[in-house]
Formats: sequence, C-alpha cells, structure tokens
Amino acid sequence: MNQLNRFLKVNFACDKCGGEFQHDTAYSLAPSLDQAEGYSTYCVNCVRVEKEKTKTKNKTKKPKSWGTAPINEISDNTQSLNLDKRTLKKTGRVHLFATRVKKEWIEQLKSIAYEERKHYNEVLEKALECYERERKK
Repeated sequence: MNQLNRFLKVNFACDKCGGEFQHDTAYSLAPSLDQAEGYSTYCVNCVRVEKEKTKTKNKTKKPKSWGTAPINEISDNTQSLNLDKRTLKKTGRVHLFATRVKKEWIEQLKSIAYEERKHYNEVLEKALECYERERKK
C-alpha cells in the first residue's frame, strides 16, 4: 500500500479484514474524505501488518561507515611507503589470510617491514622461504 491517507470516519468496514469500525481512523488511497467512495478503506491493524511486511522484505544491509582515517595516527610503515595504488603491478596475491597473533609478534613484524621497506605479506613470504630452507637442512 503506497501513500495511504488517514481519515477519521464514523462508520466503515475494512476492505482487507472485513472488520466493522465506528469513529475510528481509516486509511485509503483517496485524496480526500469526500472522494473516498470509490477507493478501498483499511483499518489501523491491516495497515500496521502491511508496513511490517514491507519493512522485513526491504531490509537491506547498510554499508558500514568506518569514518575517516585519523591522519595523526597512521603507522610509520604506511606513511613511509607512499604507495600509489594505480602504479602497483598485479602480484597474484588474491587469497585472504587472517590469523590472531601476540602483540609482540605483530610489533616485531611491523618493525622488520619498516626497516626493509616491505609489505607485511612480503616479510611473511621471506620468512616462509627461510623456514623451508632450514627445514631441508
């Protein structure tokens, strides 16, 4: 039901549920009470149920608003690389890898990446190469 108008009617029957009402609020698509004769009339309960149905049907996930990045708190590693994403070549790194680590470990990874001027994933790839070499010995 779109753009229903609310009217105070003395006696009416709801066209949806068939209920009879006296001195109650009626909802109709009619532009005015005088012109309501040719239009369907609905009670408060039927309008409420219809609104709830449309709310649940049209419920879409709102995108999260992360806000703006705090300029003063950007890590040294991010600032030092000054990357232009348009000039980055495709690396083939398309798979997501997420894990939980200790605070000390991530701080050590960040400091190594900063010193080497590399991304975290590049440092991890080098670490895996070193591990493979040591394991084969």
